[in-house]
Amino acid sequence: MTLEPVKPHSREWYARLARELGGYRHPWARTLDGPDPELTFDALLMERLGPDVRVLEAGCGHGPDAARFGPEVGRWAAFDMVPELAAQARGNAPHADIHEWNAKGEVPPGLRGPFDLIVSRRGPTSVILRLPELAAPGAEFLYVGPRLDVPQVPERLAAVGWEVRGEWRVSVRARVPTRQDWATRCEWMNKPERVPEWDAHAGPDGLPYREERYVVLASNLS
Repeated sequence: MTLEPVKPHSREWYARLARELGGYRHPWARTLDGPDPELTFDALLMERLGPDVRVLEAGCGHGPDAARFGPEVGRWAAFDMVPELAAQARGNAPHADIHEWNAKGEVPPGLRGPFDLIVSRRGPTSVILRLPELAAPGAEFLYVGPRLDVPQVPERLAAVGWEVRGEWRVSVRARVPTRQDWATRCEWMNKPERVPEWDAHAGPDGLPYREERYVVLASNLS
């Protein structure tokens, strides 16, 4: 699948993913030689769930986390900037409170806190700057991003006075089977200059690469 000429990671690009793939899904084939690196995020999240916990999810996509984890907490509110994805999330997680928002401008009434836990699975880091408005005293923030380092995350946490309690950088060997899959991944990661790596290094089983994730856990100590 090619997403051109729509600009990658634009609102229109995500809306096309929703229409053509049925949600926020990686549009390329790949296999992992180890555990999914996002399992670190999952484990940290599950440790913090409970019937009295109020959760806000930033960038909920089509709602897989709201559907999976939402029934375990007292309140699961979420937002996404793409109307098509927010609509899918409402259908997939009817118990959750889903809104359209981009973490900028006025907070929608339905997303006003306080929240005990704010989570973002590859969602907008701009929500960090809104933590003072959204978080309860002693709240936590949990994020997973698509690279080994996402510099704006600790920088923004420091700007709002939150303390980083833990960072995990996870890398697992992966493989894509075709050149088109590799080109699609490079487009998704905004790294078109890496497309020629296929011609230089691909073998009969495809091209090996590293599937990387950066996970951070932070606290509001006020």
